[in-house]
Amino acid sequence: MTTPDELAQRAHELEPYLPVNSDIPDISPDYWHIQEPLMWGGIWQAPGLDLKLRSFATISAQCVNGWDFGLQHQIRVGLTMGMTPQQIKGIFIQLLFYAGIPATVHGLLQAQRVINERDEWMAADVPLEANWLDTLEAKLERGSAIRRELWGEEANREVEESRAQRLTPEASDIVDGYNYGEVWARDDLDPKERMVCVLAALMARGHWEHLKRHIRYALNMGFNRREICEVFAQAGWYRGWPYVEDALEQAREVFAEVGG
Repeated sequence: MTTPDELAQRAHELEPYLPVNSDIPDISPDYWHIQEPLMWGGIWQAPGLDLKLRSFATISAQCVNGWDFGLQHQIRVGLTMGMTPQQIKGIFIQLLFYAGIPATVHGLLQAQRVINERDEWMAADVPLEANWLDTLEAKLERGSAIRRELWGEEANREVEESRAQRLTPEASDIVDGYNYGEVWARDDLDPKERMVCVLAALMARGHWEHLKRHIRYALNMGFNRREICEVFAQAGWYRGWPYVEDALEQAREVFAEVGG
């Protein structure tokens, strides 16, 4: 049986990654008595997902939340864990298509403020040399190849035959071309990190149809079931636990469909 004291002790193990002192203990010791063991000693250290991927999921959920404190704090945690400034910024570039412009511009602004706090972070803030393609047709072609490689032909066809493609084909081509043909081709994040960001953001937004589809895509690219569920548990701690329950129901349905 795990005791609260044991959870609190495990929380201390993450102190090297927590560069910010919180005022919460002074405001409400009871709140802190719950939060510290539950969050840093419990959720963050559950088996099934490594710490850095948990940080990607958390920053993505905080992007959707849009609160300065939460974003800045978790960006500091990510940088202290070893993420590069371009990985941090890459999260918000990835989420442009899943969380929207206001949330991601806000996230980039908060990221830059945190990066500017330390000389070593500013020194590492070197723009990525991206291989931008010249035409929309080239972007769509590269995006199709990336989806096919990561998720399979059926998933690729699902995107290309979406409702958006049928009803707003011009806008859909632009979004699909830049999302899959440019952003998913970038080197700042690897495909697994990108998918963690997308799963967390779709859950935090409550986009259940798209979440269910991306759970299948995650399985196709090699995620195991526990990893997917832990992404939801991690992000849901910051968005609200009912979102986790709803996301896990989507996962349960997908797992039942694929069998095994």
